[in-house]
Amino acid sequence: MNFSNRIIIASLTMSLVAIALGCNKLNDLINFKMSYTSEVTVPSSLGVNLPLDILTPPVSTDAESTFNSNNTNKKLVKEIYLENVDISVKAPEGRDLSFLSSLHVYINADGLDEKLLASAENVPDNVGNMLSLETSGENFKEYIIQDTYALRVKAVTDKLISEDVELSIKSGFKVKAGLLND
Repeated sequence: MNFSNRIIIASLTMSLVAIALGCNKLNDLINFKMSYTSEVTVPSSLGVNLPLDILTPPVSTDAESTFNSNNTNKKLVKEIYLENVDISVKAPEGRDLSFLSSLHVYINADGLDEKLLASAENVPDNVGNMLSLETSGENFKEYIIQDTYALRVKAVTDKLISEDVELSIKSGFKVKAGLLND
């Protein structure tokens, strides 16, 4: 192979590497994460195997600010998928989640139907004080682009609990959006 062919091949290779790196950088710019934390209190129970519905206070999304800091806006958001929901005991200290039989978390926002966010069935007795829920795989764009949303937790207990249990709900979402100057 002569010298000029080597230069052409090296130039083409460098160009392809630069294009590939540029595309990866663009993907970083249009995919980002949003996370939220809310709290609920499971009241001391009068019985077992009865569903308890617990509402959270409205959760402020601060979506516009997050979108702006990622060089996008809500009109350019293509999809928002839930990556994880983790439930943990906030109080009382030393309490675990073994009193739960099942747990379902629903999301709702003004003008939208309630939708299942995540759930756990057959919670094991050795669960500890943190539980990762199975996500529903739905697109939650219409809920998260709102100013606020609320959660409804449906819990079924399989043990009596003598005191209220405060739970923390941490949700992580992955956003895919177009850039403002596309």
